[in-house]
Amino acid sequence: MMIGANLLARLFHLRRSSFLRSAATLSGGQFVATAISFGFAPILSRLYAPQDYGVLATYMSIAVILSALANLQMARALVAEADEEQAHALLGLSLLLAFGFSALTLAGVLLLRAGGIQGLDDLGVWLLLLPATVLASGTGAALLGWANRHHRYRLMSGYQILNVLVSSGGALLLAWGGYGARGLMTGYFLGQLAAFLWVWIGNRDAIAGLRGLSWARMRAAGHAHRNYALWTTPTSMIEQVSSASPVLVLSLWGNMLAIVGHYNRARGLLMLPVGILGGAIGQVFFRRGAQDMARAGHCRPLFWKLVAGMTAISAPTFLLLALIAPQLFVFVLGPQWSEAGHIARILAPVMALQLIVMPASKVLWLYHRQRLDFFLSILFAVVTTVAVASVAFLGFAPEIAIDVFAGAQILLYLVYLGSSILIVERDHRSRRGQSAEAAAVKP
Repeated sequence: MMIGANLLARLFHLRRSSFLRSAATLSGGQFVATAISFGFAPILSRLYAPQDYGVLATYMSIAVILSALANLQMARALVAEADEEQAHALLGLSLLLAFGFSALTLAGVLLLRAGGIQGLDDLGVWLLLLPATVLASGTGAALLGWANRHHRYRLMSGYQILNVLVSSGGALLLAWGGYGARGLMTGYFLGQLAAFLWVWIGNRDAIAGLRGLSWARMRAAGHAHRNYALWTTPTSMIEQVSSASPVLVLSLWGNMLAIVGHYNRARGLLMLPVGILGGAIGQVFFRRGAQDMARAGHCRPLFWKLVAGMTAISAPTFLLLALIAPQLFVFVLGPQWSEAGHIARILAPVMALQLIVMPASKVLWLYHRQRLDFFLSILFAVVTTVAVASVAFLGFAPEIAIDVFAGAQILLYLVYLGSSILIVERDHRSRRGQSAEAAAVKP
């Protein structure tokens, strides 16, 4: 009876925990957004062709790379800044940088259209909306950072849900309204606009306070956090380029928008459960591992339980997916998506390893190997980008880019996993050696 009462008391205590409530709000929003994406996928995939998704994927790949530069990662700095006035100055600087880079993007788009760059013709008039997308991403990231700083987690959760709901619902309504392929891109922009307005209105108090902010204060705040611009920005951009490299090679060089659409649909749908499950387990492992490190100085048993458990989940799941992916994609998305199923089969080993490595690599932080984690991240991004770009430079068929991408990522995930295992086992051997020496010294 006493045990039951204690358990009930703990549950009520957890319920009152602000940290858990905040985490539940954010993860709940992500779960709802993911469920909406899955719910709309079978319908939209029957209304739009793979080439339509190829245009969207190409546009989004370019936009994501440029958005990494939009505010020079000052949005991250304002979350970490201890002083409220400095953080407010960083918010103003982030918004100003986003507007400035958006103007530069517009100038670049006009020059590209004037030069008639091959591979961009399929984007057509949508390319002119790229500055607006960069502006929405840059300002949105800054305002989400401000919301995070002030614990406005419902606002952040609503941002995710509204974006997916409006973009998917808009694309559906526009397809039924006879807009054709234009509906998918238009829905994407409607989702961006709705999410931008949501986070702008939700932070209107902070925006109103920017009027009296001087350039000198913003510049001083930016200078204090210049490492975000010097190091975090190029790292983020390299990571985005590596992730987008197959899309860019296939679309801009190979002019194969249909295959880009199949690839983007396959990878996007596979990443949804991997991202949620891997991220959630990674957070739990990091917390439990930190407790073990504080108590025993290591987390080797927990690490190996994690690797064994994630392998037991990941290996059979993605093996089954590799076997039935073509039939599964046709059944869920429609007969025109059989190629996406074949691409999902190629990507299955990558996703299986990612699901294991995503949480397991947290030991690099637990054992204070942040510098190694940084260099591995750069290696991951550079090797993937160079491997895929070499397909174009060496004159191989563009379709090979997907195989090269998968092969490079498999090898790099194995390097990540091997590094994590090596760190844990080296520490274990070192501790055993110290224990043996201490035992030998005792009389």
